[in-house]
Amino acid sequence: MKPFESLEFAISDAAQGIAAGVVKVAQSRHDVPSALPLEHGLDVFHTVMEAKRVLAQHWRRAEAAWEKAETIARKVAQSKQQGIDARGVAPTARAAWRSAIALFEQVEGQEAAWDRIHAALDLFGPDGQLNDRCRAQAEIGAALEVLSGADWSKVRNFLKERRSLAFLDRMHRRLEQAEPRRSWREGWWLRHRRVRPADLRMSLVQAVACDRELDEEECASYGRVAVVLGDTFRASSAVECMNSVLRMQQSRHRRMTQPMLDLKQLYWNTRSFRCGPRKNVCPYLKLGLQLPTYDFWELLTIDPAQLTQQLSTQGNAE
Repeated sequence: MKPFESLEFAISDAAQGIAAGVVKVAQSRHDVPSALPLEHGLDVFHTVMEAKRVLAQHWRRAEAAWEKAETIARKVAQSKQQGIDARGVAPTARAAWRSAIALFEQVEGQEAAWDRIHAALDLFGPDGQLNDRCRAQAEIGAALEVLSGADWSKVRNFLKERRSLAFLDRMHRRLEQAEPRRSWREGWWLRHRRVRPADLRMSLVQAVACDRELDEEECASYGRVAVVLGDTFRASSAVECMNSVLRMQQSRHRRMTQPMLDLKQLYWNTRSFRCGPRKNVCPYLKLGLQLPTYDFWELLTIDPAQLTQQLSTQGNAE
């Protein structure tokens, strides 16, 4: 990370090696007066994935208990239909149903607690208010009382880590720098969010902030605040997207060399998406890069010198 002198905020998973590297680079910058401070945030993506994994395990157990209770209940019903005394298996069925219902209620409570935590990791609360560390910590702390099992220990450790909410601290500092006037900041993030708060007073304030025309000074102020809210990141999504593609390719090759990665990159950037908002558009075309063709095989047959000259002439060299 040393060459990235303009890097101010690093987001990663909980790997100790990465954390040690960030700390080392941050400490080295203290000796340089003109160097930018470096912060480290914990990737929310991995916290969410771990919570979903644990919840899936609990749901599988609850569904298995429910199926077991249904099986025992069917045996009781069959015994009654055949005129067999079912008093011996009836208590077992009742106990199985009690266990299954208790498991379902437990998992439902855990899922509700996780939904509360997940909302606390967002930039805005359910009421439309801008989130901050104090508010998020209070929500997370209350919800963690439900997630007390040993299998939730990894999620609890992630959430108790101070770096998990570092993105909120950075966002508020940048907002204060972008617009020192608090009343203006609040009006702009209401306009940016465009939610429907339950509070009537907040709805009226938002209607005024969102619907009226802004003058030149207000437009400039709103633009600065919108930039901060628009590029506040909670997760290393770009890295995870790259990893999902690279892992798929690594499974097909015993060794991934740089030339092979270059070929994969060219194929990926010229491949049109089949669905979604970028349907029938490849990444190069989406970026505005004008190529003689976007067909992968045809590009490979073009002379590299001729292609470079053509791109330079079109102003695509950068």
